Amino acid sequence: MTLARKTLGIRKNLKEQKRRDQIKLAAIKVFSTKGYDQATMDDLMVEAGVSKSLIYWYWSSKHALLAELVDTCMIQYRDLLRESLESDTPFPEKIHKLLEDYLELQEPNTKLNRLVHFCSIHTSKKNGEGFSKQVKEWFAEVLGLLEAIFAQGMEQGHLREDLDPAGTALILLSFVEGYIYLSILEERPPLDQLLRPMLSGIVSSALRQK
Repeated sequence: MTLARKTLGIRKNLKEQKRRDQIKLAAIKVFSTKGYDQATMDDLMVEAGVSKSLIYWYWSSKHALLAELVDTCMIQYRDLLRESLESDTPFPEKIHKLLEDYLELQEPNTKLNRLVHFCSIHTSKKNGEGFSKQVKEWFAEVLGLLEAIFAQGMEQGHLREDLDPAGTALILLSFVEGYIYLSILEERPPLDQLLRPMLSGIVSSALRQK
């Protein structure tokens, strides 16, 4: 294959990805404002400024599109936790960096986070929809990684030997998900103002006294 053909292929792929991202951003806005059940493919077409046939070219239904949005959101957090777990950074610094990286990631994903929360309690099985099962599987993976991070802190001697890593992970995720739910109902203080002292309290109480 010539260099020109390779370059053409790269440009084509970038153009395709740009179109997909454009539609996904439009879908986040439409689903967030109109609601998933009320939104139509026509609404998505108008918001994205593309033909409906192009949307159907990428996704067979709005269900498939929302399912991909859930994955798009959760992959970011999964990868962030994996990177933290695999990092050689000393544990106290690791926890601090994980918090800052999470908050930096969370802010631009506010609407998408809320859509994932909606999906976690969406029980309709219409047209094969299974959002709650999808989110449940993602949460299980996230909890497993959080648990592993806290267990790592114990193994390295930074956290108390009687700490319950699974319970601590569950408390942390429950806090974040509870915040997302309550912030849907009405405006709440910024998450960083609440999460920093909470995580600091969890870690401080769990630190092994030396």
